[in-house]
Amino acid sequence: MGIQRKRAKGTVSALAITAATGVVAALVSVTAAGPAAAVPATLAQDYSCVFPLIGADPIHVTITADIPAEIPKGQATPAFEITASTVVSSRAAQGLGLVGAKTLEGKATADVTVNTPSGPLSGIKVENDVAKGNIPSPPADFTVVATGHAPSLTFDQVGDGSIDVDNISLHDMIARDANGKPVQLVTGKDAFDAACTLTSTEKTLHRFKVVDTNPTNPTNPTNPTNPTNPTDPTNPTSPTNPTNPTDPTNPTNPTNPTDPTNPTNPTNPTNPTNPTNPTDPTNPTNPNPPIHLSYGLTGSSVIKAANGTAALSGGIDADFDLASGSYKADLTLDPTSGKFQILGFLPATAKIQFQQVGRTSGTLNAAGDLTAKSNMYVKLPQISVFGIPLGGGAQCGTGTPAEVNLTSDGKFDPLSGGSLKGTYTLPPLKNCGALNDILSAFTSGPGNTIGMALAKKG
Repeated sequence: MGIQRKRAKGTVSALAITAATGVVAALVSVTAAGPAAAVPATLAQDYSCVFPLIGADPIHVTITADIPAEIPKGQATPAFEITASTVVSSRAAQGLGLVGAKTLEGKATADVTVNTPSGPLSGIKVENDVAKGNIPSPPADFTVVATGHAPSLTFDQVGDGSIDVDNISLHDMIARDANGKPVQLVTGKDAFDAACTLTSTEKTLHRFKVVDTNPTNPTNPTNPTNPTNPTDPTNPTSPTNPTNPTDPTNPTNPTNPTDPTNPTNPTNPTNPTNPTNPTDPTNPTNPNPPIHLSYGLTGSSVIKAANGTAALSGGIDADFDLASGSYKADLTLDPTSGKFQILGFLPATAKIQFQQVGRTSGTLNAAGDLTAKSNMYVKLPQISVFGIPLGGGAQCGTGTPAEVNLTSDGKFDPLSGGSLKGTYTLPPLKNCGALNDILSAFTSGPGNTIGMALAKKG
């Protein structure tokens, strides 16, 4: 393939990425002829990486290195250092801070292509360690810096070459808390993986030439390209000269500025790779989308006036806004039943249903303090004493919605869940039949308690 490897593993040594739930710093390995011949090389790239908890998040990577413009053919190159700086969004810092993460480390694999004079070496998988980086508090955009070194390479053909960074992926990433304990961003696992997609267009870090420092006999008098040879078929007076600048039929004229089919014309307004194209489907319309979290719930509620308890089950789907620390959620409570006492001694049973009004709302901070506010009608399709129906019906229930306010009982972990508790007032009943007022007197009122446990789904 035109390139000799000093070692069996890889022609390009490294692309190391440092990430924090959206965090990447890349190191790409290439070749070097020596410090004296090196020139600055820079590549800026944008990626979108899908992380646990926060989902897709953008990062910006700037790779810099001193790389030679010319590399001698047949000579092994010494290693050189590459530095990469990654700007990480405050949203990533907020997400990690929310679950108590203070540092991030792990591994990264890059897809790299080395374009050699004899052809491209593509699909190269290069793995590197990701250095531990600190997560800022309070949350803010921050920069992570990483460095790496290239291996020795040898090229066996002269010509042009380049080094491209095609894509990256993160794996075996570990977020740690203040005590160094792994934070399980994926349930049951200390480490997580994150696939990344290149969202910008530039891939080339550096272009170089492989040169022959010991050319074959340049003074050979029998050189068949002797310009004085009168029979030279490249006679510049040939009418078929393809480089004739005035030849109007020359289809290969590379400088023709009016060629409408020129796909590389940088001013072509229809260029589909224009990164500033406002219709680019990869351009996110919401740079800070909410985090979607789903939980199952179990619990119970004690109705004070009726001296009874009803079991609770269901689920909640929340959209959490990292920037504000607030959320909106859809709460679902399954139909249930409860056993109560009327007049203090008559055993009663009731079928219970819940009708939500609007969405549940609340807040969650980095300390794990959660609040929740829900409004709902409580429906009583059937109320019986000794199995004898006393009231109920499709319209039987509280005349106004009950407002239920909950707070976390201990620390609430968005990655696993937690416990909630609260008190509420049950409004008077309506449309429950002839005994409506009596039934309402023994069910409605303040001082009712509720407790539930939320467990994250998936």
